[in-house]
Amino acid sequence: MFQTHYAEDAAAFDADAVQAMGKAFTESCNALQIFQGDQRGREAIAVRIIELARSGVLDATALRDRVVSEGHARV
Repeated sequence: MFQTHYAEDAAAFDADAVQAMGKAFTESCNALQIFQGDQRGREAIAVRIIELARSGVLDATALRDRVVSEGHARV
């Protein structure tokens, strides 16, 4: 899902990074209860993961933890 919809942004990363970003995306959406129909929420998560990855955070767990932590702080 992540790779398909955000392929243009993800193209700047190698296959391992894209896989980690996809895993972080799925796990972040699940943890924050952002489901398939919430395109705005899913896009916000994807954008944040891409921003973090561009800054050098490429570990799936670290990406997920940051996004989930930030998401809970906004509630």
